Amino acid sequence: MTHLTSARPTDLPAPVTDTRRAPRLRALGGLVLAELRRMLRNPMFAVGTIGFPVMFFALFGLSAVNETTASGLKVGPLILVNFGAYSLLSLAMFSFGSAVALERTGGWLRLLRASPLPAGVYFAAKVGAALLFSALSLGVLYTFAHVAGGVSIPAGTALRLLAKLLLGMVPLIALGLSIGFLVTPTGAQITANLVSVLMSFASGLFTPLDQMPAFVQKIAPYLPAYHLGAVARGTVAGQTAGEAGHWLALLGFAVLFGALAAWGLKRDESREG
Repeated sequence: MTHLTSARPTDLPAPVTDTRRAPRLRALGGLVLAELRRMLRNPMFAVGTIGFPVMFFALFGLSAVNETTASGLKVGPLILVNFGAYSLLSLAMFSFGSAVALERTGGWLRLLRASPLPAGVYFAAKVGAALLFSALSLGVLYTFAHVAGGVSIPAGTALRLLAKLLLGMVPLIALGLSIGFLVTPTGAQITANLVSVLMSFASGLFTPLDQMPAFVQKIAPYLPAYHLGAVARGTVAGQTAGEAGHWLALLGFAVLFGALAAWGLKRDESREG
């Protein structure tokens, strides 16, 4: 007679660990570096997000940096942060608008879905790289303004300004993602250009809103770049009393555009299913 013995827990085979899946933090770091290299190796992207803000500041802002406003504030720092906000808007449109549209139609996102890498890590890496590149762009712009125009911002104010600008970039990133998932690559390139230029004018980043037509002044509060510019100018001017309202508006834009981007992503996935 054969006697059956019950298996003890120690007799059970050990669970197999999937060694193919790299730790998420290591994967995130690698993707951030890869995304930064992609940005730096693309001359047109680097020129558009770093060179254009510096060029515009040199052409339109450098001659007015020593002027003062009616309230006695120096104009230089205000012009500087306006072009800083423009550089973040431009970077968000091209890094998340046209670039994501190309990756979506080129098969990169399809390959990503088939890999063990979570999609959240991919998007987190793109956001992290964009924020690092944005800090670089703002640093270059500030260095030029300081050297060429003598524009100076106290260190503490500059650090607060940098943190606010990078945080306020989140709704711009969400807008770029919604463009990337809802528009074709060719259309996304055109849309990114139009949005970055037209929104900058309509938000008062290139020209003060009180010098713009009345209908533009009415449209401005419905644009995220307007609120980002207002937060930046209020920070360097030491006038932060109404900042909470601008942050609420930016939060609303982030939720709205984030929902549009998520819907576009799901629609894209359903087409491939």
